[in-house]
Amino acid sequence: MVGKTTKQIILTCMAVLLALSPLLAAENPVITLDLLPTMTYKANDDTWSDDSTVADLTLTLASKREGNVRGEVVLKGNPSTASFDDLVHKAYFKARFPSFRLTGGKTRLTWGDGMLFNAADVLYGSNTTSVSLTQAVLRSETEWLASINYPLGFFSFAEAVVMPSKTNTPSDMLFGVRYYTTVKDIKVELGYASLKPEKTVREHKPYISLQGNLGFDWYVSSSVAIPVAGDIAKESRESWVVSGGIFHLVTLPLDRSLTLRLEFLTRPFGKWETGPVKDNDAALLLYPELALAYSPSLSFSLRSIISPLDLSARSTLGVSWNIFDAFNLIGNISLATGDEGDLFAWITTDPSKPTLPDPTKPASLSVTVGSSWIF
Repeated sequence: MVGKTTKQIILTCMAVLLALSPLLAAENPVITLDLLPTMTYKANDDTWSDDSTVADLTLTLASKREGNVRGEVVLKGNPSTASFDDLVHKAYFKARFPSFRLTGGKTRLTWGDGMLFNAADVLYGSNTTSVSLTQAVLRSETEWLASINYPLGFFSFAEAVVMPSKTNTPSDMLFGVRYYTTVKDIKVELGYASLKPEKTVREHKPYISLQGNLGFDWYVSSSVAIPVAGDIAKESRESWVVSGGIFHLVTLPLDRSLTLRLEFLTRPFGKWETGPVKDNDAALLLYPELALAYSPSLSFSLRSIISPLDLSARSTLGVSWNIFDAFNLIGNISLATGDEGDLFAWITTDPSKPTLPDPTKPASLSVTVGSSWIF
């Protein structure tokens, strides 16, 4: 029997589709509908729950990929969407002028390299473990911005960006610059951003990122956040972050392939003692990923975030089966393996209510069986 929450989600998605139907006459519209009911188990009180249901509807309207001006609008929402800004995932244009390129709207600029960990991502931040390993794209946050990209050669350019502040105060706005070039087949990227996080002082964040190939792709990045007040030396030292990774695609017989990826994040001046660590001060984190394309229609994946200092991990085993056309069946099993107090603990307790699970932590175990349809 379909639960009440699932019924509400399905009806909401259908209503949104009908409301957006006049837009479908636009150029190249693409609609993605994900219905992913999830069962979760909380070891703290030994209970199962089926009220965690992911139902995402994404509508993508892209302009023709020609001419000097291109644009894209991506609406993405679910029944819990609370604001217009949450609904509009992307809405931007790109204009190509004779000597530079202009981007404006809500989108994401990719600085540095890394699927999960990227110290060079000073605009959005890619140093935390608060992500869902069931997502196809682990980092997809977007912001309203304006940027100018000025080409300096075939493989070189300079870029400047500004973002409005969340406080609507001009003095709190973000601005940044970066320089991209290649040196003997190695990508070199240097950049800087100045931003003011909520309830803190402004920070200056320089970074460097390198990427190359040695039979496999490799990349490494480093950044530091320098505050304008407080104990500048101490806070700058503790904010130093280094990330990197390797990526390799192995071609197998019978048109199969295996994708291997290993990323790391380290805080050189973090807490290196063995024992429980926190997300914002973990001295070392690892992200291994295996993806097997068994056939054009069937694929398997295994992703984990590992905290070596407290020997805990959160892992997700996934399978995707493209039955026909653009209809896929999707299954995921996610598991936390760690002692109480560890970063990825099997049993979590709410500090204010020790008898209840910590609502800020993922469930001990979750099982998802659902579908995804692109039309």
